[in-house]
Amino acid sequence: MAQLTAIVDKLLTNVSSAYIPDGYISEQILPAIKVKQKTGLLAKYGDQHLRIETTVMGGRGEARRVESITRSTSTYSVKSHGLEGMVTQDDKDNVEKPYDAERDEVIGLTTMLWLDKEKALADSLTSTSVLTQNTTLSGTAQFSDYTNSDPISKFKDARGTVYSACGMAPDTALMSWEVFNTLAYHPGILDALGFTQNRAGQLSEPELAKAMGVQRLLIGTAQYNSASEGQTDVRAAVWGKHIVFAVAPKSAGLYQTSLGYRMELSGRSPRQVFKFSINNPPNSTGIIVQDDYQQLISNAACGYLIEDAIA
Repeated sequence: MAQLTAIVDKLLTNVSSAYIPDGYISEQILPAIKVKQKTGLLAKYGDQHLRIETTVMGGRGEARRVESITRSTSTYSVKSHGLEGMVTQDDKDNVEKPYDAERDEVIGLTTMLWLDKEKALADSLTSTSVLTQNTTLSGTAQFSDYTNSDPISKFKDARGTVYSACGMAPDTALMSWEVFNTLAYHPGILDALGFTQNRAGQLSEPELAKAMGVQRLLIGTAQYNSASEGQTDVRAAVWGKHIVFAVAPKSAGLYQTSLGYRMELSGRSPRQVFKFSINNPPNSTGIIVQDDYQQLISNAACGYLIEDAIA
């Protein structure tokens, strides 16, 4: 009688399969301000100093007295965001390489926390109630229609609207990878850059930025699971099918025009990891990942939304 031997497939220890998002852009869009307190005021100036006044000096060389400065404030409120997980002794004992119980939990919690941050800003900047300067494309006007759509004209309108509203042309544009992948092959953009006859392949990011008239082009590649818990997983782009133009300096400063700011607590880095002992179940480890911030849109006149840029 033949001897039967049970065969158990062993886990490969030097490779594992997972989608860990990268290409986050939420922390690149708005300039950061470090604050000591969770609530406070952001100083703002009005447009009184932009008025045209008579400046010829009168009798005896007297200058006309005017009120040139008006001041106001916006309130900010930093919120704490955090998620907690737990690794039991059984997890530690039974999880084999390449799995690592604590490392896996930290990565999972960190990913969920960062995706929430990214999605919250994406939802805000792609909402017509937030960016009230906007246009919605449909049908042949969408940039996925290479024959009929005119992205160069739409980009010009976006820049002009922002400039008229806040006095500065947008320096930044942001979009999802799906939108970039469509625009990178658009014949109208290739033609505007002189590439129709002598250029093979897609546009690079700097080339598309040039066509859009901005210094920075931020492309969000992160995806999230849009399905309800318990349902079949569905991947979706965090930044959807839209384009946002914005005045968004790389750093915060005095007398500055900006779409908004990212308020962060001083002395705290994004996504801090805390580990602590739990005795129920015994010898377990609790893990909290925490982030403290507010993504404050303080001047919507500095932004323009092209909603549904592609089909």
